Amino acid sequence: MMVHEGLSMKIRFAGALVVVACVALTQVGLQADEIKSGPGKNIGGAFNVKAITGELQGKTLCYVCKFGAEARPAVVLIFSNKADDNIAAVVKAVDGVQKNNAKLGTVLVGVGGVEASDLEKLQSTHKLTTPLTIAVDKNGPKAYDLNEKAAVTVLVYAKGGAISQSFGFTDTQSAAAKASDIAAAAKDVLK
Repeated sequence: MMVHEGLSMKIRFAGALVVVACVALTQVGLQADEIKSGPGKNIGGAFNVKAITGELQGKTLCYVCKFGAEARPAVVLIFSNKADDNIAAVVKAVDGVQKNNAKLGTVLVGVGGVEASDLEKLQSTHKLTTPLTIAVDKNGPKAYDLNEKAAVTVLVYAKGGAISQSFGFTDTQSAAAKASDIAAAAKDVLK
């Protein structure tokens, strides 16, 4: 009887370890899509982009400067190294907020190899309101501390540059899954 009890105890212990390991791996997997990307409390300042779509199409400019000069109460900066249907879902969610809040500044900044043709295709397919641009500095502005592992970084900030919420994602699918949270963050800053 003692041998069986000892064996039974070892099996239970091993089973408990397996359960703990599975729970830990699941938690890591759930959090792996979101990462820290972007500056801390305030935006990183001015940087230039080339506008591929929008009213300033074809021009090189600083949207952060433009929005600051216009005293926009809130801005959503979306940095992405991909131009796909998932990033379009994020932009559409932000566009939805902007339709009811014309003072919201929005811009998508393509980084890390996103080409003008990628954004032109995205625009022709999805008819987005947010200007689609490409960073002059291919990997994005250094002062913004974009995590190189982030496929998407979203910064929602108030007038003056104080970041109210930032989002970093390892893939665009994860960003699309949080599109409503990003839109809600933009609405909160507008209040």
